[in-house]
Amino acid sequence: MRLVDAELELLTRVGNGDEGALRALYESLSRNVMALALQIVGRREDAEEVVQDTFVTVHRQAARFDASRGSVRAWVYTIARNEARMRLRARSSRPVADGADVHDPAFDHGTPSGAGAAVDRVLVDRALEGLAPDDVRLLRDAFYAGFSHSELAEREGTPLGTMKSRLRRALLKARDALAPDTEGAP
Repeated sequence: MRLVDAELELLTRVGNGDEGALRALYESLSRNVMALALQIVGRREDAEEVVQDTFVTVHRQAARFDASRGSVRAWVYTIARNEARMRLRARSSRPVADGADVHDPAFDHGTPSGAGAAVDRVLVDRALEGLAPDDVRLLRDAFYAGFSHSELAEREGTPLGTMKSRLRRALLKARDALAPDTEGAP
């Protein structure tokens, strides 16, 4: 059996829920996916996450693969390249503190302390209480759990633009709830 046919057979079995086939496909392609990811993202930790995310996507989307559009290997590499690019975009949009990436595992966040931090937590909690439960869940997933807009859209089964609009509306509502009451101010 040719390699191309073997990979198609494995992916078909993955689409039918065969975990052993996913493991075999992973063993067959993961080294090359890792090399590709490392070349794009430049950091081993990020590349490892790209490999993991790639095979999670392969598992989820296997039944939708269309062999008339290309080989399994090319499809998996395309997924990996897209995952790596998303990781680079996420890395470039992360907040930095004094030039350090606050999402870097080595970054020392410390523990917010003092009355100011306590007041901030209370204010944010109150602002979130005023939002619809779906808005609160989306904001928590986006900002505390670190899901990207596209990941949230996929999880919710909504178009990316719709997800961005929902998050923006939720943020605006939270901002309005945090804004000081200016009614009656001179």
